[in-house]
Amino acid sequence: MNLLIPRVLILVGATALSLGCGGREVPVRFAEQSALSSGAREAPVADPTVALTSDPPLPGEPVGAWTGLAVDGGAAPTGGHAHAH
Repeated sequence: MNLLIPRVLILVGATALSLGCGGREVPVRFAEQSALSSGAREAPVADPTVALTSDPPLPGEPVGAWTGLAVDGGAAPTGGHAHAH
C-alpha cells in the first residue's frame, strides 16, 4: 500500500503534464518566407574546413566564406576602448 501511493502520484503528475502539452494548433499553411514552407529556399551550406584550406583575408579584402569576419564583426559598437587596469 505504501508503494502504491507514490506510483499513483507519479502517474497523475505525468498525465497532467502531458495533457498540458497538446493544446496548441499547427497552421495548415506556412508563409513562403518560413523555413517550414515547402517552397522555401534551402539554407546555405557552410564549409567547416575553410580555416584549414585557405588563408584568412587581409584587412579590407572581401571576407568570402569566412563568416564572422565582417567589418563590424557582427558585434554591436561599444563606443569606447577599454583597458583592464
